[in-house]
Amino acid sequence: MMVAYTIAIVAVPAIAYGIAGAVMPRRVAVATSTATIPAPIDQLFAVIAEDRRQSFRSDLKGVEILSDTRWRELANDSPPVEYEQVRRVPNSLFEADFRGRGFRGRWLVRFTPAGDAVTTIDIYEEVVVKHFLLRPIVRASYPLQDAVNRFVADLRDAADDFASVVP
Repeated sequence: MMVAYTIAIVAVPAIAYGIAGAVMPRRVAVATSTATIPAPIDQLFAVIAEDRRQSFRSDLKGVEILSDTRWRELANDSPPVEYEQVRRVPNSLFEADFRGRGFRGRWLVRFTPAGDAVTTIDIYEEVVVKHFLLRPIVRASYPLQDAVNRFVADLRDAADDFASVVP
C-alpha cells in the first residue's frame, strides 16, 4: 500500500507537468519595449545593428564574430546564444534569429527619428521552445522582459558614448 502512495505522489505531478508542457504553446515568452534614446538614428542603428561587440551591454562578457551576418553572444549568466541577421534596413529596421540549447527565437528592432539627435526604438523579442518538457521551465525561469528592459537601460546609460563606438 505504501508503494502505491509513493508512486501516486511521484507520478501524478510528473504526469501533470508533462501534460502542461504538451499543451503549452511553443512560443513561451514574448517581450516588447518602446524607448526614446537621446542619440541620432544613424549612431543608434550602428551601435545595435552593425557593431557586433555590443560593448554597452552589462549582461555580456563577450561576443564572438562568426561572419558578417552571424555572431555568438557570451552572456554573464547563461549559455552562449548564436544570432543570424535576417533583415537590415539602414536606420529603419534590424531583425535577427537566434538559437541556443533547446530554444530559438527572433529579435526585431524598429528605429524612428523622434527629433534632433533623438531616436525611438521598438523592440520585439520572442522565444520558442521545441521540446515540450522544457517549456514550463523556460517560461517560469527566463525573465525575457527583464532582459529587454536591461538592454534598453544599458542603451540609455551609454548613449553619450555612441559617437565613439560607431564603426
